[in-house]
Amino acid sequence: MSDKIIDGRATFKTMADSSQEEWQLIAANNGEFSRGLPDRVLTHLKLLDGDFGGFAVDRLEHSLQSATLAHRAGKDEEYVVCALLHDIGDTLGTFNHAEIGAAILKPFVSEDNHWMLEHHGIFQGYYFFHHIGLDRDMRDEFRGHQAFEHTA
Repeated sequence: MSDKIIDGRATFKTMADSSQEEWQLIAANNGEFSRGLPDRVLTHLKLLDGDFGGFAVDRLEHSLQSATLAHRAGKDEEYVVCALLHDIGDTLGTFNHAEIGAAILKPFVSEDNHWMLEHHGIFQGYYFFHHIGLDRDMRDEFRGHQAFEHTA
């Protein structure tokens, strides 16, 4: 082992000083870390338990209901997973939760499902925006997009 790696860790102080050997070590560690992603996502989903935000059901129950409805409607597995995880960004992104959830799932879902996740906040507004002084038809600005009907 070279002096570039000590105790299983790279020693460079700046990326300009890094070596191929160090990046091979980092890549191997990243692969190991990546394998734990599903468990971390599910742990984060559980943070929605008990978070009612004034609603009749908490955000975890809402997520489970969404996935159940998608499954019962015959949607494919990817869509059901999107329904389950669509609000996973709520805890970290109160004001942009849809974009955060979409970013987390982007490497694993189709372009249309990613677009649906990213825009679901505006699309769900059809059902309540008029109650809070917003335009319930705000989603119409996206009419004509290839994923509009998929999302609506």
